[in-house]
Amino acid sequence: MDEEREKIPQTEAELEELVEKFEGKTRHLPGPAGQVIAAILVVMSLYHLWATNATIVTQIHRAVHLLFVLVLTFLLYPGWKDARTRIHAADVLLALASVVALGYILVDFNNFVYRSAIPNRLDMVFGVMTFLLVLEATRRAVGKALLFLVLAFIVYAFVGPHLPPPWTHRGYDLERLVGQLYVALEGLFGVPIGVSATFIILFTIYGSFLEQSGAGKFFVDLAFALTGRRRTGAGQAVTVASFLLGGPSGSGVATTVTVGAIAYPLLRKAGYDRESAGGLLSAGGIGAVISPPILGAAAFIIAEILKISYLEVLRMAVIPTVLYYLSIFMMIELDARRFGLRHVPIKAQNPWTLTVRYWYLLASLVLIPAFMLRGFTAIRAVLWTILLTWLTSYFRPETMLTPKKLVAALANGSKQVLNIAVTTAAAGIIVGVVNLTGLGLKLSDIIVSLAGESLILTLIYSAIALWILGLALPITATYIIAAVIVAPALIKLGVSELAAHMFIFY
Repeated sequence: MDEEREKIPQTEAELEELVEKFEGKTRHLPGPAGQVIAAILVVMSLYHLWATNATIVTQIHRAVHLLFVLVLTFLLYPGWKDARTRIHAADVLLALASVVALGYILVDFNNFVYRSAIPNRLDMVFGVMTFLLVLEATRRAVGKALLFLVLAFIVYAFVGPHLPPPWTHRGYDLERLVGQLYVALEGLFGVPIGVSATFIILFTIYGSFLEQSGAGKFFVDLAFALTGRRRTGAGQAVTVASFLLGGPSGSGVATTVTVGAIAYPLLRKAGYDRESAGGLLSAGGIGAVISPPILGAAAFIIAEILKISYLEVLRMAVIPTVLYYLSIFMMIELDARRFGLRHVPIKAQNPWTLTVRYWYLLASLVLIPAFMLRGFTAIRAVLWTILLTWLTSYFRPETMLTPKKLVAALANGSKQVLNIAVTTAAAGIIVGVVNLTGLGLKLSDIIVSLAGESLILTLIYSAIALWILGLALPITATYIIAAVIVAPALIKLGVSELAAHMFIFY
């Protein structure tokens, strides 16, 4: 057992290293370089908090967001294996190129915005430069699978006339692609990056405030206190802790690693074998991605695409989330009989004592929907929740967001959005190409035709396609692509828009 204990992460640094193994490795830079990057991260968070109450042209706000994201991605995500300990000249050049390419939009915006049909030579140069920068950022922060998929869609836009039916289309030259994907609000600066710039970053800042206030430890302690006195307590504690910790963060990997570092030895002592213990921890991590309030960032994208309230998306997510966790609890009970699980004494405080002491951390989980029920917009609701999380942290010394912790919360909030923001930028290119070429309608017709216009078969074929796509891509990218390709097929057969998009997500 001691040998197994040594194999799991024990320190915060080890936890972070394991998370980065699956979500992308970032540089850890001491000294002046690290301080400069931390300052940029803090400025990024402050800008987005300020922007919630400012009047900013949509495309300018999205361009500023992407500028921050690209600069920080090139400075934080190494381009090759031996570049983790320092920033190379190439990284600085790419960051500066990002400032130039996106700064060009800001400097000439009043004229730029009217040239989507006929971009000029500078538009072409900086448009192509931005595409290449986004592709390189995608390779670094997300992975090669999404990079190759974006390249495939771009090639498809060029070679349409040379393809056989039903894939053929008129074909588009570079000028049209730059106009559609760079100048207009149809590609890079479309809905996906817009959601990242207005909703997702606010929630990552909120999650970072919770983390710095010690809410994560409280959620785990509360879960073990509530469930640790039963024979199935270890498994149930993992599930409850994953829900409480993962819902606000939206990160399945981080939730699995954090809970696993504490719970894996307990699961083994209770009688779980390695595979079953790992499976239970993974199931909890998946629950973090599909649970309110973030749904792995998809909740905001669904609301924006369908032009509905974020609260409506949360309402639709309640039943699937409850069913998912009920199924996990049922499997835990079955495993108790299959493995002959035994009770493991867990040193935990009284749950009532914990709740009374840290009630304000638990209350923060319901503040966002509570504000929205009072008529607040999603942006205003999360903004007030961030403010109240900061103020209530002073209720106890151990949760107090001191100036140092506050700076760390602001910096980590922006750092955590980088991977998602790059994903939405890359997915925006795909969405732009799909809309330009009509590929979404073509594929929906193909799916419906293959299914013989049977709704059941269409759902099955769609699920298989989504499963294959999800094996290689992050959940956000998978949903965005499926929303423009698979959803039309389901809607064509009479499925409501919201039901179709929720089916795609789950």
